[in-house]
Formats: sequence, C-alpha cells, structure tokens
Amino acid sequence: MPQLDAVTAEVVIADGRGWNNKDRNSFYDALHDDQLIERLGNWSPVVRERAAMAIGRRQTAPVAAVIELLKAPTLEARYGACQGLIFLRGRAAPAVAALRTALTHEDLWLRIKAAEALAVIGKPALPALPDMLDRIARGPGQDDPRAMEQRYLCTTVFVHMLSDAKKLDGVDREKLRVAIARGLENQDGHARGQVSRIYARLSFEAIEPLLPAVREAIVKPAPSGEMFADEVRLAGLKLLSTHLVEDGIAAIADYVVTQNPWASQERIKQVLPLFDSYGAHAQAALPKLREAADYFEHREPDFPKRLSRQKAAAVRETISKIEAATERPELRRIQ
Repeated sequence: MPQLDAVTAEVVIADGRGWNNKDRNSFYDALHDDQLIERLGNWSPVVRERAAMAIGRRQTAPVAAVIELLKAPTLEARYGACQGLIFLRGRAAPAVAALRTALTHEDLWLRIKAAEALAVIGKPALPALPDMLDRIARGPGQDDPRAMEQRYLCTTVFVHMLSDAKKLDGVDREKLRVAIARGLENQDGHARGQVSRIYARLSFEAIEPLLPAVREAIVKPAPSGEMFADEVRLAGLKLLSTHLVEDGIAAIADYVVTQNPWASQERIKQVLPLFDSYGAHAQAALPKLREAADYFEHREPDFPKRLSRQKAAAVRETISKIEAATERPELRRIQ
C-alpha cells in the first residue's frame, strides 16, 4: 500500500468519527437519509455497517434508495446496499428481484452479501431458494477453491431460510438432497455443522438417501474449523441413533476416542447415551469401549488426568449398562 498523503489521512480519520462505546448510535441517527446512503458506499466496511444499522433503526427508512444503490458502479456501494437491506429485514422485500440478480454477479463477496440479505427478508425471498441450493451444490471452483461462498450459504440456507420444518414445504427435494450432501463435504467444520442443523427437520424418508454422506461427515472430520468440527459429527451420531441405523454403533464407539479432546469431558455425556436406543445390539461395541476406558485411564496425553479418569468412569458405566441390555430392536442399514 502506498503511504497515505495528508488529505487521505484526514478522510480516513473522519470516517472513524461518530462512534464511541458509550454512545454508539446518536451520531449516525442524526444524519439525513442521503448522508446515510452516501456512507453505504464508503470504502470502509465499518462505516457501511454503521450506516446500515442506522437505516434499519428508522421507522421510515429510505428503502427505495437502498435498493437503487444495488445498481451503483462501485462494488463498495453494492456491498453497502446489501448491508442496508440486511438491517431492513422484511421491509426489504421489494429488493428480492434485484438481490436474485446479484446472486449471479461475478464478484464472490457481492453474491454472499446478497444471499445474506435474502435470508433475513423471510417468506418473500423463498423464490430465491432454488438458486441458492444450486450454488451450494456447485462446491469449490477455480475462483473459489476452498468453497468460501458455499460456507456462507450453508448458514444462510440451513440456519435461516430453512429454520423449521414448515419452511421445507414445496422445496425441491432433489435440489435439497444434493445441496446437503455437497455442503457436508465443505472443508470447514463450522459450515458442515450449519448443514447438520437440518437433520432434525427431515423425515427418515428424506434423510435416508443422505445417510452415506452423514456417515462420511462423522468418520472423516473437517480439515479446518476444528473448534466447530464436532457439531456435525455429533449431530450425525444422534441421527443414526434416533433412527436405529446399525452403522451408528461402531461410529459412536470410534467417536468416543476420536472426538476433539477440548471439552470432551462434557461432550462424552451426550455421546455415551446414544448407545441406549440400540439395546443389546450395542454389545458389538464393547471391545472398543473397553479399550477406550483403558486409554482414558492410562494413556490419554495432554489432558487433565482427573478429567481423563472421569471419562474412563463414564465409559465403564456405559459398558455395564450395555452388558445388562436384553432388548434387540430392529435395525436399519445404510445401503
């Protein structure tokens, strides 16, 4: 970057004014609509967001002017327009057509911001859902090798737009299936976890074709986003246990040891009860569980010894319950 000259430095400093931690809103709330629209086109994402927040707080907001900004010649202004529409939420419904056009723009960040705006608009934006499912299904590309767009869209679609089972009515099931399967392949653990939020909203008939992808996301952890990578694995194990899928028995036993050690002394309390639904079938996992108890008791590295012993005791308690189980419910298998 070239050194700032005096004039540019003054502009940068001015852009940072109007905010402090004791008074975050009054400066921007006092600006006229046209001043806020101008700031939506600022070079700084922070300025754009402050202006967008102020527009969102207005009872009578300049919705038409924000939508018009989507046609601006600069990308910064278009980003700002999307940010403004995000804070307008349902009042931004007239922007749906323009935002759907922005979903096809060559700029990756504009596509992402347009998708975020559509997600918070609500029901009027649902016609854009097939387009967004198609974009998730595309996965990585030459201009996006880590599938960053897919990461954002996984949150947009599976957390916001399809936030409950009722919103699945009328959704193209094949498009949905492909998008879920491809989203579960994302390299980021957080993105995979966002996809797994939809498991509980699907019937077994809808989830059955996805079971191989669900299992794959359990047994092969995401290579990045490690802090969040356990969400999708645990969600998958719960799904297999709930629907009595036989493959879940071995997967749960493996996960007891292969889960992220961080906070595993608490997470294991959610994992071990998943054997309960399998009854006596879970006895197939006993050798692995005995090995796991010994590992926690004597060999687990870099973990507080007291907590390792707690995990060993929990595993042994589960072993006793499984040994005493007699019921053998009918199991399903992944085809």
